[in-house]
Amino acid sequence: MNHGDPKTLTSLFEECARRLPGHIALEFEGEFLSYGELNRRANRLAHHLRDTAGVRPDDRVAILVRNPPDMIVAMLATLKAGGAYVPLDPDNPPGVTQRIVENVAPRAMVIESSAAAGAMFFDGELFFLDVMGGALDTPDSDPEPVATPSHLAYVVYTSGTTGTPKGVAVEHRAIVNTLTWRNAYYGFGPDDVTLAIPRPSFDSAVVDTFSALTSGVRLLLPRRDRITDRHYMTGLMEQRGVTHFLITPMLYKRLLEGMEAQQVTSLRSVTIAGEWFASSLPQEHFRRLPEVHLYNEYGPSENAVCSTVQRLSATDERVLIGRPIDHTEAFVLDEDGAPVAPGGIGELHLAGAGLARGYLGAPELTAERFFTPATPSIAGKRVYRTGDIVRQHENGDLEFIERRDGQVKIRGRRVELGHVAQVLSQDAAVGHVHLLRHATDSDTPLLIAFVQGPTVQDIDRLRAVAQENLPEYMVPSAIIPVDSVPLTRHGKVDDKALVALYADAVGQGGAGPEPTTEAEAVLLEIWQELFAPLHIGLDDDFVDLGGDSLSVMDLLSRVETRIGVQLDVSDPYTDRTVRSLALNIENRQNDKVGTK
Repeated sequence: MNHGDPKTLTSLFEECARRLPGHIALEFEGEFLSYGELNRRANRLAHHLRDTAGVRPDDRVAILVRNPPDMIVAMLATLKAGGAYVPLDPDNPPGVTQRIVENVAPRAMVIESSAAAGAMFFDGELFFLDVMGGALDTPDSDPEPVATPSHLAYVVYTSGTTGTPKGVAVEHRAIVNTLTWRNAYYGFGPDDVTLAIPRPSFDSAVVDTFSALTSGVRLLLPRRDRITDRHYMTGLMEQRGVTHFLITPMLYKRLLEGMEAQQVTSLRSVTIAGEWFASSLPQEHFRRLPEVHLYNEYGPSENAVCSTVQRLSATDERVLIGRPIDHTEAFVLDEDGAPVAPGGIGELHLAGAGLARGYLGAPELTAERFFTPATPSIAGKRVYRTGDIVRQHENGDLEFIERRDGQVKIRGRRVELGHVAQVLSQDAAVGHVHLLRHATDSDTPLLIAFVQGPTVQDIDRLRAVAQENLPEYMVPSAIIPVDSVPLTRHGKVDDKALVALYADAVGQGGAGPEPTTEAEAVLLEIWQELFAPLHIGLDDDFVDLGGDSLSVMDLLSRVETRIGVQLDVSDPYTDRTVRSLALNIENRQNDKVGTK
């Protein structure tokens, strides 16, 4: 394979670096890295990984790095060495990281010293990028290519039903198909600036990062701890000439509140991905940003991130997931495996160039989800069974209806309810776990666990078990002990009764003291909106009630609108009750008066 071969992720980037060596590739906190310098840095680490760590095609390299530019250097270096990169989340508990690393069996790990705890159980080749990177004396030239289109490019981990995360293993040819389509569809080029919002361990980050780095786009990397800071993010859009970003609907709904057309003048398009959303979001988008194109990308990790796309409009009555991207086919099949008639509903199966190799180290699960149906019209094609129930409209457009199994989306991330239940069930006191995804008035769904067996005294221990063994977004907002799971007269789980049990168990406030200041009264009203149907008191704990990063965005936005005070995103985590946060607000108001 020669360097100009466009069939691997590596060669696509290297071609871009040769064409635009002086063009800015990465921007982070006022520092800039050109395509040429990014390529040279990645090359030095790539030679080390290949020559010292022995990385070869299909070998995995796990990356546990917080610094955003260093993360991208490590990803590129792994690809250039011929290996497949595995992005790990430094914010995951060590137990989660350990199970993933055990499954990955990496040839090497690239880490930074601040995340060293996540690698304490790994006895293979370790490279501390922040400490050792500057001392590398390896060549900065492109390593001789060894990976082919059929070798692995990356492995991303999603929730698994057995309590162990599952690794989706994707080959170069699959992701190259997605990127080739994506760059042409959006028309990305050197005049564009992409604001990189998805976490590197999330599959959307693959297309977001590499669409930019294979088309000459400048990738603007925000601070990870300020992604949910609306003023910071909209400030970046305004000041740094952002033309595009990819985002989950729940986060976009909140960012949009601070966006006006006259401020984000360079913004050309926004892509929403990760989970279903209502037509009210596109309507609000076009009310605020009438000239900015809006797209809905749908696709599981198992089909190289993006499978279908729909350009949205202000007049859409419902949000569609659209039609397949290039070299991708969508089949909607009924329970017998036969294609549904136009207008019919069935399970979506995907085929084509984007299919993953399968699940790493899980041949039985791979055979169950990736298979060749006997259906004559599919003509022996390998397909992926998505588990998504969709409607196929007369014109071929697809509409997401629901899941057919126990998988839900929380903040745009896949959560297998069986995974969470399995972790909680490891405790000897637990006899049965039922999980409920509870939609709230603030559009931030909560994951609530109802457990049979444990008493109230056991709950702190169970919460600690969840926090130690699950990623933060999968930890239940509340764990409620119950004698039995309530059923309807038809024998189905009674979700309304469960919500009532949740409200009784968590919201004990209602009968407490009345607010004594205006700040307390307004804050109490806001908290009651955010955490309905709970009865909130002045001393209820924000985090215990289920508060998360999106709830913080809602809280800060409403405080600014109703009280006129701009809080920091960290404030609800330090002042976790209405009473203490009201004092914070009053202190800020007094400081403001004192400086006039």
